[in-house]
Amino acid sequence: MEPAQYDVALSFLATDQPIAAALFDRLSEGLHVFFFPRNQEELAGTDGMESMRTPFLDDSRVVVVLYREPWGQTPWTRVEQTAIQDGCLKHGWHRLIFVTLDETNTLPKWLPMTHVRLNYAEYGLEQTIGAIKNRVQEAGGVLAPLTPAKRAEQYRLEADYARDRSKLRSPDSNQIVSQYVAELFEAVQRLCAEVTVAQNIPVECSKDALQCHLRSRASLVVSLRCSYSACELMVREFDKRLPMGNEQHLYYPDGDPKVLRESKYLPDLNRAREFGWTEYEGAPFLSSSSLADRIVIQFIDLLDKVNRRGGRGALFSA
Repeated sequence: MEPAQYDVALSFLATDQPIAAALFDRLSEGLHVFFFPRNQEELAGTDGMESMRTPFLDDSRVVVVLYREPWGQTPWTRVEQTAIQDGCLKHGWHRLIFVTLDETNTLPKWLPMTHVRLNYAEYGLEQTIGAIKNRVQEAGGVLAPLTPAKRAEQYRLEADYARDRSKLRSPDSNQIVSQYVAELFEAVQRLCAEVTVAQNIPVECSKDALQCHLRSRASLVVSLRCSYSACELMVREFDKRLPMGNEQHLYYPDGDPKVLRESKYLPDLNRAREFGWTEYEGAPFLSSSSLADRIVIQFIDLLDKVNRRGGRGALFSA
């Protein structure tokens, strides 16, 4: 393909951004790579859908898909998938490298049974990078030496991202974090209502600005804690029902509720500057919507655990 604006275009789900970012950082040392979070400035003021299609359709020598479900079903990856299919029909399937991240997922039916696939668990980061570079060279690309100017550009982009991320975790970010926590709690409450209606599982959910309480035979409490240094989201599982509002519970014969599990989430930014959460440094980035799903699933798992143990919850409430 001559000329090509990019040597490589990366398509991936938001949850797999850490892997995509690692590939981008290494490949960019000698190649020109389209990586959406770092290329958002190029898309400003353009037709977003067409701008997202073009790198995968015509403007890249090699297209790399980091695949796990539901890639191809989310709004942006659906656009990218269509462009990739059209581009491969136009330029040949050899330009596609399909990197599978989850061996249990079913591959798309349109994917040909050829050498375009590789398993990330088997190849790892280094061999995946080598395979991509080899395919770029086969397609006429040239591995350029890393120059001081290019390295300085990489450093500036990384420093800008680190600065923005650090600001989010500073004491001055409380108001911003509180806004997104309110959206998270709304999503959790909506999901609880859907579970109650669709599956006939009675789930109560109460919330205020600082806490969201899910309750049935047991309780799960999500609390926002902000200090002079940072904000964090605490998720705690209890083996019994906790009181809501002005309720008073009496527990017998085996004592007060016990904390079964405790986890924390820190506010975070992905490289597209979208707000979200991480459970620990280096963990996958979670949008508030994804975290709401995780919290409700965790609560249902808790109910199953308590039920299997024969938990009796609160025997009397007044």
